Amino acid sequence: MADAIMTDGTQKLGELFVREKTRLLGFVRRRLLDLSGLDAEDILSEVIYNLLRRADLIGEVENLSAYVYRSLANRITDEQRQAVSVVSAVESPDPSRPAVPLLPPDPRPRPDQHLQQAELRQRLFLAIDALSPPERAIWIATEIDGLSFRELSEEWDEPIGTLLSRKSRATARLRQQLSDYRNYR
Repeated sequence: MADAIMTDGTQKLGELFVREKTRLLGFVRRRLLDLSGLDAEDILSEVIYNLLRRADLIGEVENLSAYVYRSLANRITDEQRQAVSVVSAVESPDPSRPAVPLLPPDPRPRPDQHLQQAELRQRLFLAIDALSPPERAIWIATEIDGLSFRELSEEWDEPIGTLLSRKSRATARLRQQLSDYRNYR
């Protein structure tokens, strides 16, 4: 009886593999983009082999196709967890010169970046001040305070469409006034 179940499970798995091989390989390849050292066919073969070894359980599986895809996804996740990129603590492009230790980047902005941020902040405040009071209010409420249009509509007793129009006009004016600043990014 156990041989009949095992044979039935093996047969079902074999049929699924023959029918879905191209899709299964595509599924694995799409998920392996960042693990280029691995071969999709190797992973697929390994998963199918492991499932065949446990073919007696296949008879209990309600949706065999979903079970195989989940097994593949789990195997890829295992590979991603094990993948460790090798990073050298020193960099020496020229073997005749001494190695230079690699340092993490400084999280603080450079002086020129700090100056650009300060200029942008000042220009943004001036541009916001130049908006009409209703446009300024809606832009600040949604962008800075994080309020929703529905909340503002109820609180201000204004239709949502009116608020959306004001916000759109405000955003367009701000973009126009700050358009030349995009070159600095």
